Amino acid sequence: MVFVTEGSSKGTARSPQEYVRPLFILSGREYATIPLEDLHQVICDALRGDRPRLVAEVRGPDGGGQLLFEDGSIRASERGGE
Repeated sequence: MVFVTEGSSKGTARSPQEYVRPLFILSGREYATIPLEDLHQVICDALRGDRPRLVAEVRGPDGGGQLLFEDGSIRASERGGE
């Protein structure tokens, strides 16, 4: 099982069916046996890269809010989840 993001380049010198930079690859056996929770974590880790993990989102009555990350950083979130 090959996991890629939208717009991933396909086709290498070795094979036109091969993705150039997939997020990650699981064998058939790995894919068949990995618990969904573990697969979700692997996907999230691959998409996040070296950025900190989001641990909480705080919303105010006006719809604005803050995103809190595991490294202690805080970022304003979009108003109303847009």
